[in-house]
Amino acid sequence: MKEKKTGVKTGSETKRDKLLSEKKKFPLVKMIVVSLVAAIPLAWFVLRNSSETGSGSVAGTKVSEKVSYKNQTIRMTPVDAVAGSGSIEIPAEIVKDKKIVYFEYSKAGKQVPLMAYIAPSGKLVTAVSMCEPCRSTKFHIEGEEMVCNACGTRWTMEGLKGVSGGCLAYPPDVVAHTIEGGKVKIQETIILDWKPRV
Repeated sequence: MKEKKTGVKTGSETKRDKLLSEKKKFPLVKMIVVSLVAAIPLAWFVLRNSSETGSGSVAGTKVSEKVSYKNQTIRMTPVDAVAGSGSIEIPAEIVKDKKIVYFEYSKAGKQVPLMAYIAPSGKLVTAVSMCEPCRSTKFHIEGEEMVCNACGTRWTMEGLKGVSGGCLAYPPDVVAHTIEGGKVKIQETIILDWKPRV
């Protein structure tokens, strides 16, 4: 004779149901944890970019009033940098006068091209002077845009946002500096640690 099933659960069924319920919850918990772990770097990237380039400007030091580059083409001027005491130095006045300058750091078997320019807002900006996909190291200012001499890619000077060209995602990589005693100083460790993004 067959046993009739009742709606009453025995102790072993309750434990089994509880265990199955917990197993069903685990993939959900795992998915939530993985999503959070993936979201944290993305949030950092978005916030970092919104505070620097998303606001329409790059990090720099205000050294003059606003500058108009309308209807102008300004070529890079090479300048000699002095490396010593843990920093690379160039005169701030030369950057203010020439508007965009090129200099190099060469030490410990590493050679890094660098630039400094005056943004339309009057900020002095320092960066690695390289359009990384095409490996060009020279740029010029045309209107209020930074232009790669090799591939012609254009970025806004103020925010280094891509305007046109093939290397839009790789503008000159901005590096921190200080201005002391009329000298623009970049810490050597920043340049020694720098690596191309592509």
